[in-house]
Amino acid sequence: MNTDAFIGMVRDAGVVGEGGAGFPAHVKYATSVETVIANGCECEPLLYSDRYIMRNHAPEIVQALKAVVKATGASRGVIAIKRKYAGAAKAFRNCMDDALLELIQLDNFYPAGDEHILVHEITGETIPPLGLPKAVGALVSNVGTLYSVNEAMDARPVTQKVVTVTGEVERPGVIRVPIGTRVVDCIEKCGGPAIDDPVYVMGGPMMGRFLDTSRDMDQAVITKTSGGVIVLPRGHYLHECATLSLEVMRKRAATACIQCRYCTDLCPRYLVGHSFETHKVMRAFSGGEDTAMGAMQALLCCECGVCELFSCPMRLSPRRINAALKGSFGGQGVSYEGAREVRPQQSALRDYRKIPVPRLAIKLGIDRYMDIHPHDGGAFEPERVMIPLSQHIGAPANPMVKVGDRVRMGDIIGEIPENALGARIHASISGKVDQVGDSVVIERS
Repeated sequence: MNTDAFIGMVRDAGVVGEGGAGFPAHVKYATSVETVIANGCECEPLLYSDRYIMRNHAPEIVQALKAVVKATGASRGVIAIKRKYAGAAKAFRNCMDDALLELIQLDNFYPAGDEHILVHEITGETIPPLGLPKAVGALVSNVGTLYSVNEAMDARPVTQKVVTVTGEVERPGVIRVPIGTRVVDCIEKCGGPAIDDPVYVMGGPMMGRFLDTSRDMDQAVITKTSGGVIVLPRGHYLHECATLSLEVMRKRAATACIQCRYCTDLCPRYLVGHSFETHKVMRAFSGGEDTAMGAMQALLCCECGVCELFSCPMRLSPRRINAALKGSFGGQGVSYEGAREVRPQQSALRDYRKIPVPRLAIKLGIDRYMDIHPHDGGAFEPERVMIPLSQHIGAPANPMVKVGDRVRMGDIIGEIPENALGARIHASISGKVDQVGDSVVIERS
């Protein structure tokens, strides 16, 4: 098929980036690059969703990667996975028959799956701060996204999601669920919590979001970008870090930050040459100078969590401080105006400062869960789904249904607003529309 037809199919199916914030794929693929990278590195510890997809759907991923390579005019297509993913490597080698495609295996370090880090590993180039991979002629697409692209090429929209449920749960598993399935139903599908008074992480342990209240749990559903749900004991180290108030973080920074530079020297973005020095943000923040140039550097933070959860010897919160400052600056309409040059000399020690995932797991207090190999939990079909109209970067979809309508799985229930960045939303089960608001609630029939 030609490029326009391919992009149209991806748009019609509502495909978004499934490994990150959900950038609409039809917009991302409408470009020209030299290298397309299929990201199978599954950045976060404990998550197995991408590995499940790669083991079971390698031919579909390869087929989609070829289509994206062709659509973008690329001369190189790369499947990047971790060396330890032996099953995925075997599955890909059995179906890679194109001279343009290659399989590259990376060491087991964090954050190997960050697109800036991955592009540097594959091409040797550094994406400028706040830049996109296309700045160095690259495009990165998660393997889950590519599987959805293959489905789109067969006119099947995004209605299902593969999710890891692990941690303190009776039967840790990888399950396939309709978009809009409640998180509590996913946990019950896997036997329920194995402890009393648990807390839950949506996503991975490094960058995930804690669900801590009954309201959080009632409203939390699986979206196109959900990768996993982790059950942890209340008061776990990660829970403690996530629940500190901004005022407590400031007082701790003021009294305990020793300006050791570990947060900077181990920062993955700093180590590929970005002019981002987290210790200067900490200095400005602890002194109450939230608008100083040091604090402005917070806008360069990717929030990977290395500084906060691994580097800092004083157990301070650089990542959450950066995030708070970014939110404040965004609300004020302030943008970064500092240096954006790349400093290649900072990469000299990078190979010695990569963070091995097993060591990271020990520091996070999740090493006891690292040997859990979630079983294949199969498909789960809930009686009710709550499908958000905003699951992606850009404008929420406009609802295309009303209460009382009957829909079939795959019907369009949300359309991209005119002249806006967005993605289509489809019914994930067949049934009757029960509510329409920020989400569309469908009762199975």
